[in-house]
Amino acid sequence: MFEMMGTVGSLIICISALPQIVKTYRTKKANDLSISYLTILMSGMTLMMIYSLHIGDLIFIFGNFLSVLSTGVLIFLCLRYRSQFTTQVIENRH
Repeated sequence: MFEMMGTVGSLIICISALPQIVKTYRTKKANDLSISYLTILMSGMTLMMIYSLHIGDLIFIFGNFLSVLSTGVLIFLCLRYRSQFTTQVIENRH
């Protein structure tokens, strides 16, 4: 019972980032994303991933892996589309 709850909880947490990933990718805008938040979140998730590998809990490892992956994608999109926005602003000034 508790393993099922852990699995479902991990999947819900992982899926929670998908709407933001899709929106950021479609709009090509990341100005409203907080890179500080994403960096702190990634740090915590990385530590949780190391811990889950240490204890060997496959459900925890799977959930943390997907969370680290989705947060990594958000950080990548944030950096990619922010730099494009900055370049466009600078070009428009000249």
